[in-house]
Amino acid sequence: MRGAGVPRRTVRLAGLAAAALVAGLLSGSGSAAAGRDGPLTMAYQCAFPGGEQPVHAVLTQLFPDTGAVDKPIQPGDPTMALTLPRAAVDGLVPDATGTLAGTGTLTARVTQGTSAADAPWSGLRAPAVPVAGKDDLVLTFKGEVPPVTVTAAGEVSFAAGALALELAPGKAAATDATPSPVPVTAAPVKVACTPQAGQNALLGAVPVPVPDPTPSGSPSSSPSSSAPSSPATPSAPGTSPGASASTSPGASSKPGAPHNSTIKVEPPVHSGKYDCDVLPKGKLDFDHIPLKDEQDAGATVTETTFDLGSCAYATGYSNVHKLSGAAVINDAHSAKGPSLTYINMNVRMAVQPNPPQYYEFDSLGSMTLPVADSTFLTYGFVPTTAKMALTPDPVKPLLTIVTTGTNFVEQNVITTIYGYQWLRLYDVRINGTPLDVGPNCRTRAPIQLALVGLQDAHMPGGGDGKPDYTILDGGPLHQENLTIPAFTGCGTHGENLDALFTAAVSGPGNSLNLNQGTLCAPWAGLGCDASTGTEIQIPPLPHR
Repeated sequence: MRGAGVPRRTVRLAGLAAAALVAGLLSGSGSAAAGRDGPLTMAYQCAFPGGEQPVHAVLTQLFPDTGAVDKPIQPGDPTMALTLPRAAVDGLVPDATGTLAGTGTLTARVTQGTSAADAPWSGLRAPAVPVAGKDDLVLTFKGEVPPVTVTAAGEVSFAAGALALELAPGKAAATDATPSPVPVTAAPVKVACTPQAGQNALLGAVPVPVPDPTPSGSPSSSPSSSAPSSPATPSAPGTSPGASASTSPGASSKPGAPHNSTIKVEPPVHSGKYDCDVLPKGKLDFDHIPLKDEQDAGATVTETTFDLGSCAYATGYSNVHKLSGAAVINDAHSAKGPSLTYINMNVRMAVQPNPPQYYEFDSLGSMTLPVADSTFLTYGFVPTTAKMALTPDPVKPLLTIVTTGTNFVEQNVITTIYGYQWLRLYDVRINGTPLDVGPNCRTRAPIQLALVGLQDAHMPGGGDGKPDYTILDGGPLHQENLTIPAFTGCGTHGENLDALFTAAVSGPGNSLNLNQGTLCAPWAGLGCDASTGTEIQIPPLPHR
């Protein structure tokens, strides 16, 4: 006879609910988009330190074919090519061998009928480009932007507005065998740009049809095969309260002039952090250091004797192949907020400046993610909650970050972040009733991280056209074909729930999709400064 506990039938039912629980933890959907007819060309007047100068902008962006009432409308990633006058460039970077990079915030004016709201699209980044020459300089900004939500039918338009830039002068990479461990960069210069009046600023428009009044479960016509699904996000960012604007009472309810419509714009999240309070110290994991490539190139290896403590926020999704869904990682909208990733930059370098020209910079990192609290409906109607914890492996707790290549020659710059994290589930409740999965319901082995970021905009043809990643500027990080190990230790009272969690989640073909914000590097005066109110940036969630 078993001891006091939950009856077998109840536990088995709860076990099935546990499998559904994981599906709920990791549910989500994607989106589709279409664009306007060609790029948008605009003229700005920008206040440089040496005086106002005209700046030419070419903006390209995709938008969904259609939207839905009370569902997030997700604009595509904008690309903004700014042509800076040579006089302004020379004033920012007097050294002809220097470089110029930048970050920017574009304010998009979102309108629907008589409603309007401003959406600040921050975190647009332009990689460093050489300033040599006498021609005007083109900086190409790319990034991801948050969604908007509307509460009525009608066309939603997006127009380009004011532009706030932070331009960072720098020096070219050294050419000897022991280069500077990081680009030498001056403090960024803030430049405010105002669009010239009277020009077309429309980036795109999204029609939002009147909702289908057919009750759920009743027969209805199927959508056209060419119509995309409405964008959605798996958690709070798409529906979090933000800036909004409403129409006045009495406005027409026909599409284009909705009655009492509200435009909800996801607001920027403020970190309130201005410094890095953790310095990763330890050893690199040489299982991930490309020693053979160093040897083949005849590279000179240097281990630094100083610390370059830095930090950044990264947030995104874990995508589970078996469930065709995603969970938010390091959610900026959670009650406790996101956690910083700490980096001790370039603790080791391997450089060969002569052909075949090999550049490698190795850094240490530390990442402890916050516990994810999830609430959803199991079986479509039973409220279920759980906590999901990712914790560093105690044997190898640090991240090993390997960057190879340089943008000063025709080489892709590839950064790979290696690490080990254990996944544990606990505090599971179904309809308010605890499901005791035990204190050690976790993967049998740590999940092996290998997040990759690419910088290739400097390559012939502009690279792959996607936003670049660098440790300094941040950007998208991806890991494809991540394997989730089998679960163990799940269940109590003699019931083993390991197989249920393993069947629901474990296996290959999963992925991680993160977006890193701009690096806070106090030692270089970059990305954070309490005296100027420059917080460490929390980036928007990437698109799935």
